[in-house]
Amino acid sequence: MEQLIIGTAGHVDHGKTVLIKALTGIDTDRFQEEKERGISIDLGFAPFKLPDGRLAGVVDVPGHERFIHNMLAGAAGMDLVMLVVDATEGVMPQTREHLDILELLGTKNGIVVITKIDLVEEEWRELVRDEIKEELQGTFLEKSPIVSVSAIKGQGLEELKSLIDDLTSDLEARDSSGPLRLPVDRSFVISGFGTVVTGTLVQGSVRVGDTVAIVPPDLEVRVRNIQVHDADVQEAKAGTRVALNLSGLEKDRVLRGSVISNPGYYRQTDLIDVTVKLLEKAPRKLKNLDPVHFFLGTARTVARLHLLDRKELEPGQSALVQCRLEKPLVAERGDPFVIRSYSPMTTIGGGKVLDPYPAKHRRFRPDVIERLNELKQAPSAGGDSAFVRRKLEELKAADITRLVKETRLGKDKVETILEELAAQNLVDKIGSVYIISAVLKEYEDTLLAELKKYHREKPLDPGMSRARLKGFLPTAFNQRDYDALLETLQSRELIAIKSDLVSLHGFKAEPSTEDSIILEKLSDIYRSGWFQPPSAKEALEKIQVSQVRKEELFNYLVSNGILVKISEELFFHRDAYNEALNLLRKHFREHQQLTLAEFRDLSGSSRKFAQALLEHFDQAKITRRIEDYRVAQKLTK
Repeated sequence: MEQLIIGTAGHVDHGKTVLIKALTGIDTDRFQEEKERGISIDLGFAPFKLPDGRLAGVVDVPGHERFIHNMLAGAAGMDLVMLVVDATEGVMPQTREHLDILELLGTKNGIVVITKIDLVEEEWRELVRDEIKEELQGTFLEKSPIVSVSAIKGQGLEELKSLIDDLTSDLEARDSSGPLRLPVDRSFVISGFGTVVTGTLVQGSVRVGDTVAIVPPDLEVRVRNIQVHDADVQEAKAGTRVALNLSGLEKDRVLRGSVISNPGYYRQTDLIDVTVKLLEKAPRKLKNLDPVHFFLGTARTVARLHLLDRKELEPGQSALVQCRLEKPLVAERGDPFVIRSYSPMTTIGGGKVLDPYPAKHRRFRPDVIERLNELKQAPSAGGDSAFVRRKLEELKAADITRLVKETRLGKDKVETILEELAAQNLVDKIGSVYIISAVLKEYEDTLLAELKKYHREKPLDPGMSRARLKGFLPTAFNQRDYDALLETLQSRELIAIKSDLVSLHGFKAEPSTEDSIILEKLSDIYRSGWFQPPSAKEALEKIQVSQVRKEELFNYLVSNGILVKISEELFFHRDAYNEALNLLRKHFREHQQLTLAEFRDLSGSSRKFAQALLEHFDQAKITRRIEDYRVAQKLTK
């Protein structure tokens, strides 16, 4: 692992900051108040060169109960934690609370460091060690090494460094291929440089010159400079402590809790689906919509817990919950969080985010509970697959780019999941979009039902227009993907497509005896009208037929080659149209050009109809207009 973050945890005044200074040579207490009071108030940071040459980032957290919110902002994202216990005091209240927080945040690796051993006898050290072992039973630190040190005298420091080196050598590297995600823990201004934000880069990478989004407040800015461990770099990858100098940004526009990301990937949410586990030592049960203090990444807010699968949450139990946040924040699926009681404030539980952008749920809905239980599964057990399926259901239809942005899982992973879902006949691909197979079946049934209804109501009409049929589908379909869907249905012999019209496969317009008479009358009217035909409205009025039937009657005549459509109101009988083409052929055999006046005289028509025909021929590329005359283009001899 090229980059890693090492953190501290433990009770106030147990020597965390002194230990970091002994290891790194840097005093992480930045404020005068911290130096005067002798306690850490806010997060401190330092680079730490390991024995094998790697450079780690160290996060020193405050131990005082009053500053637990600052501790929580630094605890997320630690690859290795040093739980510090003072040899003179042993395990104390904040030792236990910090341990609970680390457990709830899913911390996996750690070392227990007993400090100030120069102030106690060997026998007392062993008593403290035994107490620590007993306290760690059943926690992630149960089998972790325990090292005794004196930061002042340098005892045990080399052993601790070597141990850190060994324990971090095989840690899995963070994902640098996914979208950028940097929760901000500090924001300040440097004279002559502008605004600087710092944080642990938990995912993705960032380069100088990149345009990044800051959420909140939903701004896009450019990265002017990047520093890792006080050194300028061109690029920073996941797993590093990063300082970004952002151009054109005022300091008060970005605060702790904001997230730096690639534009378009993250947005604020005030509704989150989660699992919540209440600690066994929690002082009381939680009722529906009880308020709690909610800590996620570097952000904090108040949340009301909408219990979805039970009436109350007892200590030691877990539940499916929808958090209604007082202040929106940025969340991601799988993010761990911690909750503290509203008053008095104490850590009572935590959990993981299942869906950061859910719909609002009602309680005790079996379908909601079933979906959330699917999302609870680990990625390897299908949790990510269920997440992609759910997003696809919400989006109706989506291409790979949209799915990557909505799930933030990375393109390769999303493509693999879609391939697996397709192999299980759960997802289909139409054009560039993916659709849940069951949803696609609903779309197919809808289109076929609408076509069947259309044929029943307009038996003369050879088909419905593509545009009209598209109106029965969700807007997620663009024209290209809609055309691909129609082609798929046609290949399965469910529909037939002819030009702009769509019909059920095998459908053929069959006029009744009464309609046959009407159609014959219309044909005669246009044949007799020749080069000066009536409008469609005038023709229907002549035979006293309702204008409501215009579309189906004229579509039938056009699709059967009896009439040729020039515009919505202008039609020519096919014999007249073919005669017009013959006149053009004859003229161009003897002449290079044709004017509107000449065509009017040739056809014996009026200027209005001659111009309409010539413009139609231009659009069909039979002729081409040059200034005030036409030349032949694709006119067969």
